[in-house]
Amino acid sequence: MTPQYWTIPQVFSPEILKSVEALVNNAPLKYGWASNKKIDYTHWNHDFAHAGSENGLDIADRLPPELRIAWEFLQREYLGTQSLLRCYTNAHTFGVEGYPHTDSSRPHDYTLVIYMNQEWQRNWGGETMIYAGNQIVHAELPQFNHGLIFPGASWHSARSVTRVCPALRRTLMFKFAAPNCDSQRDRIQVFLQTLGADRIRHSGRNLQRHLLNTYDILHSTMQADQTTAAAGAMHSIFGTNAFKHKTVANRQREIVAAVIGEPATELVELFRDIDRPKTLESALANSSLDLALRDGSTRTVSESQLNSLCAIEVANLRDQNALSGWPHLSQFKLTRTNHAKK
Repeated sequence: MTPQYWTIPQVFSPEILKSVEALVNNAPLKYGWASNKKIDYTHWNHDFAHAGSENGLDIADRLPPELRIAWEFLQREYLGTQSLLRCYTNAHTFGVEGYPHTDSSRPHDYTLVIYMNQEWQRNWGGETMIYAGNQIVHAELPQFNHGLIFPGASWHSARSVTRVCPALRRTLMFKFAAPNCDSQRDRIQVFLQTLGADRIRHSGRNLQRHLLNTYDILHSTMQADQTTAAAGAMHSIFGTNAFKHKTVANRQREIVAAVIGEPATELVELFRDIDRPKTLESALANSSLDLALRDGSTRTVSESQLNSLCAIEVANLRDQNALSGWPHLSQFKLTRTNHAKK
């Protein structure tokens, strides 16, 4: 399916454009922002709202005044009521490349790119490319004050500027989504923030990002049921055999159950107790419902529990690029299950 996209020929009014342009041009840039996390080469960036790619909550109140006014203008003139998820500026020079990537796996997230160079010539390159598979379905030159909107899940890239380009290619990004489009996820993120999960290190990032990424893989990519997705978002909150930190003590399980429900909490406890991923790989290989626990004993689970535990493990390992060593989990196909109490 061809991704949808929209262009806005002139985004900001002259007054707003003047203040936004001054802010963007004077923003201190830091090198090392990766468009595609699997590729080491990076570009220049300044984050105005200081929100990670996993954020699903409105952060408009974090914007500097110039961008707060600009965001309210965008809502009023083009977007309607939307939640602002991220806002930053990118910059590219010759030799500093962008690579195909998606901004989000969530189907309700959108990206607005606004081009901030007063002059741009087509022989300078720097186009924004939108792809459908291996086909380029749209290319947008960085014309001043023009905007391009597309789904965050669309593959796209900022093409390199050419060697004759004398300019620093600057863009301003607003990432947004309809408010309350995933109330379960919002509730979980608020809970994780109250726990300080955004300050706990995990796999080179923070725990909150990993847990919400796991949720997104389950919910948006694997189409898991709500119970499985919610459990995935809390899968290591009590610690696991690999991640020893207990963000929530076992005796405080009721605060987790109040957020994600009892069936999902039971899955989180199982994920804590099993000798994973080895026992899940073995269960799939042998068509068994018997799982080895960390204490050396064995636990027999239901088919729906095994299905959910395997899905959570797949999403967990996929987010850490660690799935390839487990052939049966790599081939695992999730089936929809009902965890409601009988």
